[in-house]
Amino acid sequence: MYHGASMQKEPHSPTRSSPRSLKLHRSVVGPEGGPPVLVLHGITGSRRYWLPRVLPLARRHRLIIPDLPGFGLSPKPFTDYTPEFFVETMLGLLEHEGLRDRKVQIVGHSLGGIIGLEIAARHPDLVERLTLLNLPRLNDADEAHDVWFDGSASYRNLLMANSLSHNLAQVRRTGLRLTARYMKRLPWAVVADCRRFTFRSLTSTLEHCLLHYRIDQLLPSVPRIPILLIHGDEDQVAPVERTAEFPAVHPFPTLRVIEGAGHHPFHTHTAVCLELIRAHLDDDAPRLNGEASVVLVRGGCKGPPTFASHDRRAAAHASRAGRRRIRIPSRGRR
Repeated sequence: MYHGASMQKEPHSPTRSSPRSLKLHRSVVGPEGGPPVLVLHGITGSRRYWLPRVLPLARRHRLIIPDLPGFGLSPKPFTDYTPEFFVETMLGLLEHEGLRDRKVQIVGHSLGGIIGLEIAARHPDLVERLTLLNLPRLNDADEAHDVWFDGSASYRNLLMANSLSHNLAQVRRTGLRLTARYMKRLPWAVVADCRRFTFRSLTSTLEHCLLHYRIDQLLPSVPRIPILLIHGDEDQVAPVERTAEFPAVHPFPTLRVIEGAGHHPFHTHTAVCLELIRAHLDDDAPRLNGEASVVLVRGGCKGPPTFASHDRRAAAHASRAGRRRIRIPSRGRR
């Protein structure tokens, strides 16, 4: 059990001023002098996506865990929820915490990973390293729509196109084992917070940050800092095949694929994720010097992780024990 510093919670105060003036609802935990880590949830999530399971990282680090604007208990202004908007609100949060002049590390899940990349690209002097869980990387809006329609009941609900047959088909694709893990491991607080948004905040975020967003256009601006990618090999929302190409188009990512995990490995494989994140934050993780590789991680939600390393030649066999093949392309000229 965690016995570190007490957690601070601050309510939000809605404002019509600039994005930096929005006072976000957040939890701050960990020693005041510890290395600061900004922890960002995905779309329709909240800070409770991470809490309390992320608390072991607060023994050494100062964790700032906000509800993103438009979600959770944070303000939900009627505005365009663009990457620029999210970046500005995060800068305002860091300024309020007295961290604007300090380098921070960022941990982000899904949409939170995109926001982390945007902060690093726009303010390279601010970000020390990134940990990105289940980063969505899709070619175009049509591909994104098709993937999410099949893989997300929430997306189908938004389009008023959900049905029992769609849900059963998704369960079959997910598999009974992973579905059971979701039912057992996803806290009710996380499920409840999935409804804390407005129609504007949800649809505008989908449009500007996911459906019509292209990570590859941002990559030339991302600084050459250590980046850890954590992904589930059964992710139906952000397919791992697209993320597996990431190390070939940017110099410094390390990819860790968790066997038997979907879009929420932090909940289904908590111990594995915590160990991977801790090692990256503490700089204990091996550096790959830009080489593309995949490490298949085997481990349950409680047991210690085991690692099976694969170089570029062996990467095609990284998920032989699973149901899909992960390929790492050769690095092209930059």
